Amino acid sequence: MIYKKLNKIQFFLAITTSFFIFLFYFSFNYNYLSQWIDEKGDARTYDYYVRLGIPTENQIVEDKSYNYLFNPHHILFDWVGQKMAIALINQGYEGKVMIVLQLRNLIASSLGLALLFLFMYRFSHKYLLSLLLVTTIAFCCAYWMYSQINDTPIIHSVMVCLLFFLTIFFPQAKRKYWYAIFLGIFHGFNIFFHQSDILMIFVILFVMMAYPYHIDAHQVHSKLPFYSHKKLTRLPELKWYPVKYFSTYLLTLLLVVSIGYYYVGIVLIGLTLDKAQAQDFNKIKDANYFFNWLVLYSKIDVWGNGYENTNILKSISTGISTYFYQPQEYDGQILRMDMQNFFASYSILPNLIITLFIFVFSSFFIFIKKIYQKYHYIIIANLIFLLIYTAFSCWWEPDYREFWVATMFAFWILTFLILNFYLDQLKKLNPIAPVIIYSYLFIFSCLLFYFNFTAFIYPNIGTTFQFFDIMK
Repeated sequence: MIYKKLNKIQFFLAITTSFFIFLFYFSFNYNYLSQWIDEKGDARTYDYYVRLGIPTENQIVEDKSYNYLFNPHHILFDWVGQKMAIALINQGYEGKVMIVLQLRNLIASSLGLALLFLFMYRFSHKYLLSLLLVTTIAFCCAYWMYSQINDTPIIHSVMVCLLFFLTIFFPQAKRKYWYAIFLGIFHGFNIFFHQSDILMIFVILFVMMAYPYHIDAHQVHSKLPFYSHKKLTRLPELKWYPVKYFSTYLLTLLLVVSIGYYYVGIVLIGLTLDKAQAQDFNKIKDANYFFNWLVLYSKIDVWGNGYENTNILKSISTGISTYFYQPQEYDGQILRMDMQNFFASYSILPNLIITLFIFVFSSFFIFIKKIYQKYHYIIIANLIFLLIYTAFSCWWEPDYREFWVATMFAFWILTFLILNFYLDQLKKLNPIAPVIIYSYLFIFSCLLFYFNFTAFIYPNIGTTFQFFDIMK
């Protein structure tokens, strides 16, 4: 089975740990809720769009507030924040709307970490591995920052990670039609939080269409020659019946997305389906034409130019490094990689990051056969996830960490699979060997916490909800 059964003790441990993860991450960040505004001012822009639709004693809601509330790139993001704000205002809340929007993200990120731990633990039955990886993700700068500020990356990235773990369960689902419908609905709402997540359709396509050739990821043998350790003498017979499952999922997805965008675009905003009646807005040609509105961001010549950049490798390096840590100086030197001074205060964190990348990818290529025999379709699905999201991040805006949050989840899943593979192999050889892996993750997560908290989170905190201060 993909997700192993838990005994009563394991189940209790999993649930209580997940609850603790949610409670700790939410309360800690609630206490140190940031006043920082992202480099492009998106947090302030989205706050303004939400407030346009919230009536006050001295303000009447603008008739065209929907034009701003429903950004086609993420039609549910601001709407959910507005509904939360209105609900709290109706209960007597008199604070800033921005804080409510920040808490919306914090709830999503805290819940995401808790669920991610559950999925990893159910998959591996390795408590420390699951806990330490979740801790490492939690204290990466981009995940931590977007958990606190009013910007789009965190909710859709958490959802796309959960979608992956839900998708790989499909071959073991007993009621596949209903599960396909569920995946279609979940994926549709994922897209409502960020259009780029339509890319996950390729992962789901692979898992569903290759379903007849899938086996339990923890089995070694299969009846199909494709998975046999013997020499492959013929290709496996092509199976067509998985088409019905993928078609069910795809039809559900198309219905959810089409109905959602049609209702928002045509009914609420009042866009036109007649291109002849379309009008220009904010230097965008035919901006109120429905089909132009759907792809509005691609009409703006700011994004999607990554591959035209002659310094794309430097841009990618900037995007990924700032995902892990905020650029800063330490002991008078810029935080940077320096392998010759591996343990220097200004280089140890970047060095550990590059070491992790080298370790994960080199391990994959060295042990690719054994890793495939262990995980089969799961590792292929993970690679598809990683490749298509990396290609998108490099194309869309490679130097900006916002667009690496979802992509890095694919990397973390690969890291989880590789480390789980090593731990299973090492326990047969030397029970003490796993201590090295756990020690690395512990040190790495502690360094991420230290550098990002002291140089970024703490200097930007507000005092509205501060009940304790670990720095004093």
